[in-house]
Amino acid sequence: MNYLGCFFILFIALSQTAYSEDGKDLVAAAMAGKVQRIESLLAQGVDVNSKTASGRSALMGASFNGNLRSVKALLAYGADVNLADNTGTTALMDALVSGNEELVNLLIMAGADVNAADKQNVTVMARAKKTAHGPVIKILEKAGAQEAVQVPIEEAPPNKIAGEKPAEEK
Repeated sequence: MNYLGCFFILFIALSQTAYSEDGKDLVAAAMAGKVQRIESLLAQGVDVNSKTASGRSALMGASFNGNLRSVKALLAYGADVNLADNTGTTALMDALVSGNEELVNLLIMAGADVNAADKQNVTVMARAKKTAHGPVIKILEKAGAQEAVQVPIEEAPPNKIAGEKPAEEK
């Protein structure tokens, strides 16, 4: 292999490492509420939807910590409000932890799926009823959130359609 080819491969490998580190920096800045750092990283070209190894995005981190200013900055740069981490958790689910009504409203207005469910099929509303305050639950209800995961009939097991009893109970 010629030197130019080796240099190119090394350049690609190093740029991917730097990109990953920038993504981690963005998530850390968002979690800490460092809006100037967020804007600086995004202005340098860091992907607003960068994820950590566990699939966490900057928007998720900011939402979890209730950093409204960070969330606003990330949304202004086009953060995907419906990204999910490796467990299926979204920014809206994370926002329930802080109980910040303005934050929950902002995410809903930005298009957050109020009926999203994680990989355990726990919906936003089910989480809210365990962790959030009454006003947040009312916001979710007004936005159309439902507690149960709706399974289309064609995807439901045969004995789960219209209350049909399993074969051993017939």
